[in-house]
Amino acid sequence: MSRLLLICFILFFDVSLLAQECKILRVGGSSGWYPVGYVDEATNKPKGIAYDFAKVIGKKLNLEVEIYASYPWKRMLKYVKLGKLDLVSALYWTGEREKVYTYTEPYLVNEARVFVLKSKKFKLEKYEDLIGLWGSTPFGGSYGDKFDSFAKINLNITHANTKNQQIGMLLKQRVDYFILDYQDGMRYLKNNGLENKIIALDYPISTTKVHFAFSKQSPCLKLLDSINKMIIDSKSNGTLEEIILNYPK
Repeated sequence: MSRLLLICFILFFDVSLLAQECKILRVGGSSGWYPVGYVDEATNKPKGIAYDFAKVIGKKLNLEVEIYASYPWKRMLKYVKLGKLDLVSALYWTGEREKVYTYTEPYLVNEARVFVLKSKKFKLEKYEDLIGLWGSTPFGGSYGDKFDSFAKINLNITHANTKNQQIGMLLKQRVDYFILDYQDGMRYLKNNGLENKIIALDYPISTTKVHFAFSKQSPCLKLLDSINKMIIDSKSNGTLEEIILNYPK
């Protein structure tokens, strides 16, 4: 392909993408990440801070918002990558992910912890204290570049599709610990009567900013600057705090 033809192709692609109208914001996310994004068991409808905030943004932009919370996590990420969905409702930043998605300003901070059997509690003050133990994390999950890089080189990690699988492996002592976002894990333990058998260690594995993340193929990507401004304004005017308070710890 000649240089001139290549330039024409790139320009045509950019113009055709901009020409697409962003009429609907198709938002993908988790079905089981309290309080960020989950499916309510009573109503079978998506709930959570991320989904509520996406709807607020959509309303301000006069956009219909469609929530897709039923896809497995990795498939949902693939659909956003391909442009079948416009945006991930909640995603931690990593260098690898930034190659695929366009991140907004962060709108939330989340903390992940190590969960262990109460009878098998151990001292945890740094990542190195996990070396030699077996742990589990959610399949397709990330806890930021720092922990992910350390774990890849130094830790024995298996992956589970559900929290129930993670807890089952721990109760059967097939792993020594599992990692989950703190609020999500504590709520699940309480709802299943396990808070006296499994505890969260004090040391946070990560304290990570949560972002919306756009598909680079989405026609709604052109709204990035407007959405970033809304995120910043919502932090200062109380809009986000009001949403967060709807989801008790």
